[in-house]
Amino acid sequence: MWSTILLVVPLLGIGYAAEIRLKRQGFAPAAECIISEADIDEIVQLTKMLDGRRSKKRPSNRAPTAELTDGCTRKLAEFKTSIQDVLARYGTMKKEWIKASEYELLKAKQESEISDLLREVDNLEREAEQRYRAELEKLRNSLQRLHRQLNENLRQLEQERLAGRRAQEALCVTNIQGGRAENAVRIFRALNGSYDTVRVTNDTYRDDRDMVEPLVEFFKALRDDAQTFDTIGGLEELHKQLERNNQLDLERSRTIFHSLVGLENYYTADVDVVRVQKLRIKLMDTLRALRNQ
Repeated sequence: MWSTILLVVPLLGIGYAAEIRLKRQGFAPAAECIISEADIDEIVQLTKMLDGRRSKKRPSNRAPTAELTDGCTRKLAEFKTSIQDVLARYGTMKKEWIKASEYELLKAKQESEISDLLREVDNLEREAEQRYRAELEKLRNSLQRLHRQLNENLRQLEQERLAGRRAQEALCVTNIQGGRAENAVRIFRALNGSYDTVRVTNDTYRDDRDMVEPLVEFFKALRDDAQTFDTIGGLEELHKQLERNNQLDLERSRTIFHSLVGLENYYTADVDVVRVQKLRIKLMDTLRALRNQ
């Protein structure tokens, strides 16, 4: 009996040791995370290509070799793709035709993507061996330089665009005031919605009752784009300011009223159709009151 017990104990000990070894194997480190200096240099060169700047050492389009397709190498390949996306997106942001709303979306995407890249470098640094830290620090520095340069370029671009928009807005107003409605509409459309009709009214009217007819002619010339540019908003603002300044006489009331006839047919949103109808009713009441004086 004792021999049987003694035999069982060593067997249990062997089984326990095997279990420990298996558990340790489960927590064994993953395959070596390889950071290729060539891959890092390629990414660094990419970050220097903002605004088309090229370094002497141009990045290649080589794919990772089969023996280097570990997690770190794949991550570096993703970095390269992300930076190429950042550069392409920046190229789009510089286009003159881009709308202000689209520009803001792209700007937010740029900020998000570069922040994500910097976070990924932190993660990679934790996974990689000590001998790769210098290369990863080089990568981090190049991404931070790209971030700073991108922000500076966008700041300058936005200043230039703002100055250009202000000049075009002033030209639009000058054309309205001069009775050149078609020219004003062409300039206004080119501003891609950055200049709204309420601001057009404020910049053109400026308490000058003689500007009512030129403004109405401008909004009439925009009828086909009434929904897109909210022409009723400009007419509402004009009506409000004329009332405030006691300038809503019979002639000016009639001018605005006639511009509203049929305008609802150019709107697809019910709420805007109602706005047109309400303003028309207000002017009808004003015209009745003025005729009865």
